[in-house]
Amino acid sequence: MLYRIFKIVRKLKEYQHRLYVKLMLIYYFNISKKRFVIKPSIVIGKRFSINSDITLTTISIEEQVWIRDDFKVRIGNNGKLKIGNNCFFNNNCSINCLNDIEIGNYCQFGENVSMYDHNHGYRDKDKLISEQGYNIGAIKIGNNCWIGSNVVILKAIEIGDNVVIGTGCIIYNSIESDSIVINQQNLLVKKNSL
Repeated sequence: MLYRIFKIVRKLKEYQHRLYVKLMLIYYFNISKKRFVIKPSIVIGKRFSINSDITLTTISIEEQVWIRDDFKVRIGNNGKLKIGNNCFFNNNCSINCLNDIEIGNYCQFGENVSMYDHNHGYRDKDKLISEQGYNIGAIKIGNNCWIGSNVVILKAIEIGDNVVIGTGCIIYNSIESDSIVINQQNLLVKKNSL
């Protein structure tokens, strides 16, 4: 009996989540059909969020995109975000766009991948960092890329086609097609002398 109740509650929560996502997407479509183009074949996990300002930002998400839980998009400053066909985003990925981020087709992203196409200005010592605006630079990711968990992709980067990026890398230089990137860190293991 308890198992049956649990199953019913779980199905109700799943239905509530699907309804929430549909209403949220309808809201974005109604803001501007030209600015937010999200194909109906998208599959979205829990706590999906898009935070956009009132500038002419645009978001385009193509066919067969799978997004797991806690996916966040922050977009502003007339930013442009395009996600290609057949992409997969694991839990807790975030995209922060003030300029231009373009992701090709058939890309896979591990957990906690973050993208930032901007960075705070900080060189003027007479101003607070929060008053110095941003330095921006586009991010372009090619087709058929696998970006491992906990990767951070910074501004002004181009990643070619068929690239594999290993867990924990910080990408601050462009990467040619057909490359593998690994974080070659050394583990220091010592005997505990207690």
